[in-house]
Amino acid sequence: MLTSLDLHLTGDLNATQTRLLAYDWAFPGPRSATRPVRVRTGPLPGAPDGSALAVALPDRAIPVQRRGDELWLNAELHLRLLPGGAELIVTHAGAARDVWALALTELHRAAGWLPLHAALIGTPTHAVLIGGPSGAGKSTSCLRLSGAGLTVHAEDRAWVHPDGDALGMDRTLRAYHDSLDRFAPHLLPAAATAPRDPRGKIVLPLTPQPPVKLRGVLLLGEPGPLGAQERVRHAWELTGVPLTTSGRAAAAHSVQALLRAPWQRTTRKQLEADLRALLRG
Repeated sequence: MLTSLDLHLTGDLNATQTRLLAYDWAFPGPRSATRPVRVRTGPLPGAPDGSALAVALPDRAIPVQRRGDELWLNAELHLRLLPGGAELIVTHAGAARDVWALALTELHRAAGWLPLHAALIGTPTHAVLIGGPSGAGKSTSCLRLSGAGLTVHAEDRAWVHPDGDALGMDRTLRAYHDSLDRFAPHLLPAAATAPRDPRGKIVLPLTPQPPVKLRGVLLLGEPGPLGAQERVRHAWELTGVPLTTSGRAAAAHSVQALLRAPWQRTTRKQLEADLRALLRG
């Protein structure tokens, strides 16, 4: 049994699956009502004819077959959206962690939550999304703004809801030692005993925070005006591609809600001032 945002998973989850899913996904949402997701183990139903879609995951691409509100993920997991809930069927061999992540991302998306590859930084009650291309400086900004007394809710795994709620699903903050030394020396004592990832970054614990209200979106990069069409393009780039019929409809609604928040470009030098201005509202 596991609750993630507004989803409530029950059924055939062994201890190993439950532990991994709890680490990655057990972040309570702001609502008491939940959508039931039944998990069971067994053979997957027959997949539709036709070629599979190659879906890119962080470390590989997997084949996904689709039919309306059903997905077949890498022949390991079948997802079916139902009115008010969903069903997941997992093979007896189990499903890989990244396959579970793809399934749960789609379930949350269909329920109205929009996944965003963006940092979420602010106060314990309000926050601002910080987006931008790879290498724009989101991770460094998390360190620098943490050192300035702001709360890091997410380094790159943020979620927003059309009603204005936002939440981070990161449990770690990753940084190189020289970045800590320069931007967040207050974290150096914890870094002394922290593990490192395959790239040599120090993996620091990030305390999960309750949901907050979103105050706006800042895009790191070159300064200048940000037109309506650019905001739409950036919003879809930050959230990725929905896979189910219901997921596409819900994502379109959620993107429209996100576009109603204040958006602006910023630079690394101007970031803190722009973020604090948005937090003041």
